[in-house]
Amino acid sequence: MSFTQLEILYDTYRQRGFTVLAFPTNDFRQEFGSNEKITNFIQNEFPQVSFPVFGTSSLATNPVYRALRKQLPGERVQHNFFKYLVGRDGVAVALYHKKQDPL
Repeated sequence: MSFTQLEILYDTYRQRGFTVLAFPTNDFRQEFGSNEKITNFIQNEFPQVSFPVFGTSSLATNPVYRALRKQLPGERVQHNFFKYLVGRDGVAVALYHKKQDPL
């Protein structure tokens, strides 16, 4: 599961300024109905997760996604667990498919 791999990545590199930010979306009809249910699921199934998980939003209205989308206009999130790699300068470097192992 990606939560476990993302936590390993976060834990390995956070002392060097790396972070993982999770933005749940129900645009693909797979997310739990509320932020409370999402939080409970992560806490119960992946209690080791310590990186920030934000409230659920739509890709169309999420300002972070909209900014990243402008930076990589040829790339598009097509499902849950797509991952952007963003440099220290805030510029998106790449978008990775949900099946791409973060490690």
